[in-house]
Amino acid sequence: MKHSLKTNIFKVLSVLPDRLGYAVYHFLQNIGGKLTLEDKIRSTNDSYQTIVRILHDNNVSIEGTKIAELGSGWVPIFPYQLILDGKARQVDTYDINEHYSTKEVAKLNSYYSSKYTVETDSKSKYPLLKNIFYYPKTDICNGDLKDIDLIVSRFVLEHVPPGEIARMHQFMLANLKSGSHILHLISPSDHRAYQDSSLSLQDFLKYSEAEWNQIQTKFDYHNRLRLPQYLALFQNEFEITFFEHSTINMESESFKKFSKLKIHDDFNNFTDEELMAGNINILLKKK
Repeated sequence: MKHSLKTNIFKVLSVLPDRLGYAVYHFLQNIGGKLTLEDKIRSTNDSYQTIVRILHDNNVSIEGTKIAELGSGWVPIFPYQLILDGKARQVDTYDINEHYSTKEVAKLNSYYSSKYTVETDSKSKYPLLKNIFYYPKTDICNGDLKDIDLIVSRFVLEHVPPGEIARMHQFMLANLKSGSHILHLISPSDHRAYQDSSLSLQDFLKYSEAEWNQIQTKFDYHNRLRLPQYLALFQNEFEITFFEHSTINMESESFKKFSKLKIHDDFNNFTDEELMAGNINILLKKK
């Protein structure tokens, strides 16, 4: 779908009452999704393996830990991987929306039943694997983090306003036990380019803040923070024990598209490397 059509659809939905707007949004997402459950599991496994690598290289174990996930998404594949593959003790997953469906969770249980003994919680609204606790329509700042060993987010922070990111991390700082870790996988590129190959991954950097806010909606919000801005949000409060990001390939089609952009003056203080940094992974530790 071309980005302009998708933007116009979201603009129509954004003026509807929240309940109706989100209901139509869910309907469109469900009928428009082309990925099978197996596709989604393979995709999630890519980020799971990235998380395992980063934690292993920094002497942080998943096994036996209590983990909080920031942003539950549409299907609880990642919490299942943490419990069944990573042997985590418990996963609490928080989301300000409610995207799970009983049908999709049942499919997930059937898939994993061929490889593992899957025990579900019959008292839960959704038949989730035991030791996974879903908190939809819940800000993580209303959660209980005192026994959490690790907080993980996957491609969530880019969709959160900077002030909210700062507020959440102040809460985490105040409530996590010493030595706990936070791992963020961040995708700071223009997500419209994933569906519309005519766009540069940095296309949204050509707009002023006011112009960009006229384009995006609550259904596709992106904060446009660059690498140094993410680091600045964390480094004064937490120990940044590891970070990495993708680098520029001067021969790539992506760089050629970027080179044609007239970047807005708001981003003049950043280098090309900082503007193009993608797949940012940051591991924090409470001092």
